Amino acid sequence: MNWDHTWTMRAADRCDAQLVADMVNARLGASHSAARISAEHVNGWWSGPSFTLSKDVRIVADATGCIVGMAHIWSPTTPYVSVDCSALVHPSVEECETLWDRLYGWATARAREYIPLAPDGARVVAYEGIGEKEKARRAAIERAGYEMVRVTNRMRIDLSKTLQGAEWPERVSVRTACIERDLRGIVEADIESIRDHWGYVEKPFEAELARWKEYIASEGTWFDPSLWLLAVDGDEIAGFSLCSAHVGDDATRGYIRSLCVRPAYRRRGIARALLLHSFAQFRDRGLETVELETDSENLTGALRLYERVGMQVRHRTIEYEHVLRDGRDLAVRELGP
Repeated sequence: MNWDHTWTMRAADRCDAQLVADMVNARLGASHSAARISAEHVNGWWSGPSFTLSKDVRIVADATGCIVGMAHIWSPTTPYVSVDCSALVHPSVEECETLWDRLYGWATARAREYIPLAPDGARVVAYEGIGEKEKARRAAIERAGYEMVRVTNRMRIDLSKTLQGAEWPERVSVRTACIERDLRGIVEADIESIRDHWGYVEKPFEAELARWKEYIASEGTWFDPSLWLLAVDGDEIAGFSLCSAHVGDDATRGYIRSLCVRPAYRRRGIARALLLHSFAQFRDRGLETVELETDSENLTGALRLYERVGMQVRHRTIEYEHVLRDGRDLAVRELGP
């Protein structure tokens, strides 16, 4: 299938949010996913400083105005060495190679505009994550010059099963986060916890804090701080489990967005306790399943923990990178001595 001469590629506008949601939901339906997104979700993504609609999003519409494809980038922050590029098309035109190629071509070209902002001599990459069963999409990104670098697992547990109870080590307890009081401490703990994760790139603290605030704002009415669970040692945040009581607009599925334990508190059972406590919170709210994502080769061995508490891999995402400029790699690739 080739490019339809009635299609037009243009910048997105906020009035396109519902049409974008319709296109994404058509893809989700074709993949038999129960999750759906709304125009509220789309506008949430587009509202933060990581998006300038006129520059960072392109849509392709047919003669009736329906959206058949979309590409976007997430504007990176200092040190500007990795740019998230993404493209999607309606399932009815899944096999249109020229549509995929134009979308990934635009996104990659837009990502290149950030190269001058990166440190001299630093390696700069564009990256994208694609479901392993999305054959046309994977073929398209490989045509665009991207290469597979990693696999991420989407894991799930059925809450109808008998769950183990959480056991906390001495001096450590759990409480709900107060965003106004705890956010800076959460971000500090997160940075310390993920410094040894594959692909991590050090960023200024204030840039990271701004990114977290942007995420909270983008969630809108979906954000529920009562599901941000902190493991604390007195006033110190030892670790956390940051959760959402929905996947898309599916309120039967809970999602653990981030689970971290600071290095000084590892190997004491805190991550396991946070997981089990999170499961119990979801079950008490009547949810049926809980999901999270983890690198299949996580340097800290998280996958083994999730399997031990009863989680199973539901599907896998292939992570791709395209080197925009070669040079000194600022990302973590292995644990230090």
